[in-house]
Amino acid sequence: MPSDNRLTVRLRLEDAVALVFFLINLCLRLVFGGLERRNFSPADVLVIIPAVCLLLAKELVHYFVMGERGHVQAAVGLKEFARPYWEIFRDWFPFLVVLLMYYSLWGDATHLLISRDRDAALIALDQRLFGFQASLTLQRFITPPLTAWMQFAYFFHLLNIPIVACFIYMWRERTRFREMMCGLIVVFFFGLLGYVLVPAIGPVYTLRDQYTVPLAQSLDVFNQQMQFMDFARIQRDVFPSMHTAVSFIVWLYAYRNSRRLFVLLAPFILSLWVSTVYLRYHYLVDVVAGLILAPLCFFAANWMFKRFGMFQLAVPLPAGWRERFASRRAAQANTNAIAGPEERP
Repeated sequence: MPSDNRLTVRLRLEDAVALVFFLINLCLRLVFGGLERRNFSPADVLVIIPAVCLLLAKELVHYFVMGERGHVQAAVGLKEFARPYWEIFRDWFPFLVVLLMYYSLWGDATHLLISRDRDAALIALDQRLFGFQASLTLQRFITPPLTAWMQFAYFFHLLNIPIVACFIYMWRERTRFREMMCGLIVVFFFGLLGYVLVPAIGPVYTLRDQYTVPLAQSLDVFNQQMQFMDFARIQRDVFPSMHTAVSFIVWLYAYRNSRRLFVLLAPFILSLWVSTVYLRYHYLVDVVAGLILAPLCFFAANWMFKRFGMFQLAVPLPAGWRERFASRRAAQANTNAIAGPEERP
């Protein structure tokens, strides 16, 4: 609310993190020339469409079936009708911003800071830590049915977030949903930072001459899913594995809110982690990095949310705006003084 000299803005933590992420991304582009490229695709926004549609349908049913607002005057009724849709948009908007930031790395934008791909270093690190290249070793287990399952598990990444987020949004306190959004934004923040600091294209390209067993299976629907995933992903999204990190942090929030949902998701998420290497998209060190990053972001985000979940920023107002707000408050005060208690909004 505006005071005489300043405007006080109540800001959510997830809004602030998304805003900081956007500003850092923008600064990198201004400094390193990234704005000259066209690096946008909205494909992965499909992640949140099923959840938002379900939530909008829930509010429509609540409005028209429950009939709790039938006695409200027309103007107030319209405001009350629009409020839940605004709340839904506001709750999900920070995550939408991060998805758009992900696709701002489309093309060659991951070379903003590091101009060369770091695949050779990741291959060497895998060899030093584990003594083998996991995607090559897994060739002995490749079968068409297993390949079909792994492709489904990899695609299931798109469903993890809507399933858990919708469950929390509808059956748990709103603060629990905001905690999850904050955790997702933080893990995306550090994951996309990893893409910029360690750009790499993955073993499917760097080790392709060493693969002797094709990833073939007879179900065309899964082949189409993988084609969509290949289209939707940016070119250098290897380190850390965000499929691993995001699914892990979503799984942690499922555990925090429903043990039954946690157990139900277990086979899909564990298979997803294996699929990232089985399908040759990631080195093993990428998966390990994702498994380390997720719980760190989970506890850090929850701590920040508990301490700074909502805070206020005081923005100084220009002189002209101060007079306008003062006259508006005076007019509102006169209206409330004239109107009876039953007539006041």
